[in-house]
Amino acid sequence: MTFTDDHREETTLAQRTRRAELPDIFAEAPPAPRHRKQFFIGIIAGLFLLTWSFQGAKIRPGELLEGIPQIFLTLGRMLPPDFSKITESKNYFVPDNITPTELLLPLPLGESAKQARQRWWNNTFPQTVAGATLETVQMALAGTFLALVVAFPIGFLAAHNTTPHPLVYYGVRAALNFVRTIPDLALGLLFVAAVGLGAFAGTLALAIHTATVLGKLLSESVENIDEGVVEAIRATGAGYAQILSFAVLPQVLPDLISFTLYRLETNIRAASVLGLIGAGGIGYLMNTSFRTFQYQEAAAIVLVLIGLVMLVDYLSSRLRNLVV
Repeated sequence: MTFTDDHREETTLAQRTRRAELPDIFAEAPPAPRHRKQFFIGIIAGLFLLTWSFQGAKIRPGELLEGIPQIFLTLGRMLPPDFSKITESKNYFVPDNITPTELLLPLPLGESAKQARQRWWNNTFPQTVAGATLETVQMALAGTFLALVVAFPIGFLAAHNTTPHPLVYYGVRAALNFVRTIPDLALGLLFVAAVGLGAFAGTLALAIHTATVLGKLLSESVENIDEGVVEAIRATGAGYAQILSFAVLPQVLPDLISFTLYRLETNIRAASVLGLIGAGGIGYLMNTSFRTFQYQEAAAIVLVLIGLVMLVDYLSSRLRNLVV
């Protein structure tokens, strides 16, 4: 037998060996689904559920296509945007008994001038687009800060690895789940009835809802920490407060900062929506413009709101990159 024949025989033997090994390789693959009947029943049930949902939502593509000309007609009425309510000085009417410098700076004034300045800041300025925009930012900042103060301890109480007692864990979890299901608008209406129209009601609504969301997110972050660090700190004889301070908090702080900045962004948008029910913010002016068919003015307010949201998103992203 020649060298070529030996080589050919060895190659054939190797190929047969590989073929014999193939069934063992494929045997490691997961088996095919055994309950195919249940699988197809699930697909049919899902399609039925989607069909039922679309019918209940009154989704009719034909009506949407017929309404497209009306959409463009409304957009045409909004162009060009009217920024006069923002730029014209008459909208920022300053009383005769006070100068613009005295209005803007905390200078000592007489009683009459003090009252004029207070009326301007409380009544005149909030009715302007600039004032309503600043009020929206103030509501979002104040509401987010109050929510953080409330959510910080709640997050540790609602985590199973840091709660002092199972009853506390289940009680706090139940409270968070219950309050979190209440929409912002419902909370806004509740606080409008309690404290009246204005930014205070909207700020309280934002604070309560945001506190429940941050508390839930923080508790989940606490439950996912590295328990090895906790055990190492506990082995030194540290107490509950020391464990939270030196083992838990350093691990969850980046998440907490990220969650808070994200909620600040969403609260800017939520504050504008709360204005629709009289709870302060730029949404009130936008709603008034639409109701009085001042579409060009409404377009300017919408553009201001879009710019505000984009600015807050950019700043929060930069801040998040610096601290996280």
